[in-house]
Amino acid sequence: MTIRHLKVFITVCKYNNFTRAAEELHIAQPAVSTTIAEIEKYYSVLLFERINKKIILTEAGKKLLVKAREVVTSFDDFESLANQTETTTMLKIGASLTIGRTIIPKLLSIFKQDYPETAVSVSIGQALDIERKVADGILDFALVEGRVSFPNIKVKPFAEDKLIPVGGKDFIVPPKLTVQELSKLPLLLREKGSSSRDFVDSLFSIQALTAHPIVESASNEAIISIAAQNHGIAILPQSIVKEHIGQSLKEINVLDVSFNRKFYLIHHKDKKINIISQTMDILKTIVD
Repeated sequence: MTIRHLKVFITVCKYNNFTRAAEELHIAQPAVSTTIAEIEKYYSVLLFERINKKIILTEAGKKLLVKAREVVTSFDDFESLANQTETTTMLKIGASLTIGRTIIPKLLSIFKQDYPETAVSVSIGQALDIERKVADGILDFALVEGRVSFPNIKVKPFAEDKLIPVGGKDFIVPPKLTVQELSKLPLLLREKGSSSRDFVDSLFSIQALTAHPIVESASNEAIISIAAQNHGIAILPQSIVKEHIGQSLKEINVLDVSFNRKFYLIHHKDKKINIISQTMDILKTIVD
């Protein structure tokens, strides 16, 4: 088996289609089919079910896909290092959206000052997408909030924050709410897959409740604007809404529930990164 076999397998999984995989790889479609057949024969494993002219990745295929991505990423890293002609080191960092706004700018400034020989690239997005990139070895490490879903990720807590329910200054609401009462009010929430939304959904599920927001958005600013116009209750990070409380927003008191959560530095458990301990020290100074 070769790296080429794994790259063909990964590309077929990307499209769930041999023809589209062949187009991306610039090879003939029969060559793709032959390559998949060679893998299946060599390892005596079925990678895809063929049903009604469609291919469906098997459970075994799903597990092997994770490892194939890790191997190809490691190989690409090896080639990149072997072909590197400059002495500059590239550090690939990820961050969820809230941390991307509040912590990453300060972290980059300190890296630029203390490690000028290290080039840094940053990917900011939904927490789940960032975790997946760490799990696949695409990112060296990342900063996220809330629970982490992937078993091959190592987690290091470095700070805590909390979410705050807020409404417009003229939004009519009792002085104190239960979670059940909160769930029945118009909710303005982040989109599914974001760490804030995952936290809220988890909090509601503990009470056997489900969030049915009237607004879902990837933009904290949009949610804040809609809340300020008294259309519902937003549940957003304290660091995002604190400057608006007392101005266009007011905090909503919810009984018997904690909106506290932790911030984590995460990296692949098999990835050795020398700068991790220094980064943890830097993060603690930033959030203190």
